[in-house]
Amino acid sequence: MVTLRQLQCLIAVSETLHFGRAAERCHITQPALSSQISILEDMLGVMLVERTRHRVLMTPLGSELVHRATRILREVADFTEAARESSKPFNGTLRLGILPTLGPYLLPHILPALRRRYGDLKLYLREEPAGRLRVDLARGDIDAMLVCLADGEEVCGQALFREPLWATLPLHHRLAAKTVLDLDDLAGEQLLLLEEGHCLRDHALAACLKAGAGEHTSFRATSLDSLRQMVASGLGMTLLPALYVAAEALDDDQIAMRPFRDPPRRRIGMVWRPSGAHADALRNLAELVRANLPLSIVDAGDGETGGKK
Repeated sequence: MVTLRQLQCLIAVSETLHFGRAAERCHITQPALSSQISILEDMLGVMLVERTRHRVLMTPLGSELVHRATRILREVADFTEAARESSKPFNGTLRLGILPTLGPYLLPHILPALRRRYGDLKLYLREEPAGRLRVDLARGDIDAMLVCLADGEEVCGQALFREPLWATLPLHHRLAAKTVLDLDDLAGEQLLLLEEGHCLRDHALAACLKAGAGEHTSFRATSLDSLRQMVASGLGMTLLPALYVAAEALDDDQIAMRPFRDPPRRRIGMVWRPSGAHADALRNLAELVRANLPLSIVDAGDGETGGKK
C-alpha cells in the first residue's frame, strides 16, 4: 500500500531535483529516501524519477502524480486538523508562515495583543519567501500565512494593510538633500534589490521601472540588513519597507532615509486554506493584527478577499 511517507519523499524530490536536499527536507538519510522512491516505483510498476550521475528529473507521469500527492497530503492535513479541533481557538497551536522581510518588524506590534487574547496559544513561526510559504500552506504544513498580495488577487483570507516603501540613500547621494521625494526623482538611478524569490523585490522593481529607474544588476542582497549595509558602503540606493525602516533604519547615521510624497506600497494580507478548520478563528486573528498596526503603515481598506464569512 502506498504510504504518506512515500508521497512526501516524492514531492520533496520533485521540488528539489536533488536526493540529498530532498532527504534533508524529509529529515531522513539519502539512502532511506532513495529506498522510499524505489519501493513506490516497484509498487506502481512505473518510473517516476529519472536518475543519472549528474542530474535528477521527474518523468511526465511522476510530475502528474506529484500534483495528486500534494492534494492527498493537503486533505490528510485538513482531516487531522478537523479531528483535533475543539472549542479552544486553533486547538492551542497556530502554525503561521510569514515573510522574512515582514516578520521581525511586524510581530513585536502584534504579539502582546495576541498573548492577551490567546494566553495559552503556542505560536510556531515559519519564515520563508512567499513562494515557499504558498507551497507549505497548500500542503498543510502551516495554518495561515502573512504575505504580499497582488492587487486584485483572489485568495481565501483578508487584506490587512499597505506598507509604504522608503528611499534609502548613501549620505552623499544627490537626493539626500531633499526631505521628501517624488517617485520621478528616481529616474536614471540604478537601485540595489533583494535576490530572486523575495516578493519585496518585485514591488521595488515595479516602482523602479515606473519611475524610469533600473536595477543595479551587479549586486543583489539576501536580506534587508544586507541591503542597508550595501547602501551605507556607497554601492547605491534602495527601497525599504516602512516597518523595517521604523525598527532598524531611521536611527542609522550611515544612511539617509527619505519618504515619498506618494509612496509605492506593498499590500499585505493573511491567507489560509478554504478547507481549513480554523477559518473563523483566523478571521478574528486577522482583525487583531489590523487593530494593532503601527502608524507607519496604512490600512488596506478592502477587508475580506476570499472564502466564506
